[in-house]
Order: sequence, then structure tokens, then C-alpha cells
Amino acid sequence: MAPTIHSLVPAVAGWHALYRGEYEEDAESARVVAWALVDGEDGGHEVVGLVVAPDDPTKIVPAPEAASAIAPEFDRYGFRRE
Repeated sequence: MAPTIHSLVPAVAGWHALYRGEYEEDAESARVVAWALVDGEDGGHEVVGLVVAPDDPTKIVPAPEAASAIAPEFDRYGFRRE
């Protein structure tokens, strides 16, 4: 079930969601296109990055749900100048 989005803002170019796999060379990243304020698991709110789904480029999904088969674990967000 998709999270309820309460607020949405575009992300500054340079933000990425970082994923890791079993080996260091399996690491992948996805550009964060927006930040969303969503319902958190504890009943509060949390901010998540939204990225293009790796298996369906027509969908935008929360970064923690967008891991691929090669890099199945969401690690963190990172910033690098583009």
C-alpha cells in the first residue's frame, strides 16, 4: 500500500538514494526527484525521497521501496554536485 503523502517538494539536483548489495561493486544509486512528508510507522510523520522505480520507469516510488535485485537494500540518502 502506498504511503499517504501530506506534502511534496521538488528535490535539489544532486540528491540520491543509495542502495547496497552483497558486494561493494553491487552498489547503485537513484536520483531523488522529490521529498515527501508521509505517515511514519510510529504514527507520526517522516520525510522520504521519491525516485523513479527501477523496474517501471513510469512510476515514482519512495526510495526505501525502490531497491533492485542487484542492490536490494536501501542504505541512505547522499548528496553530490552534478
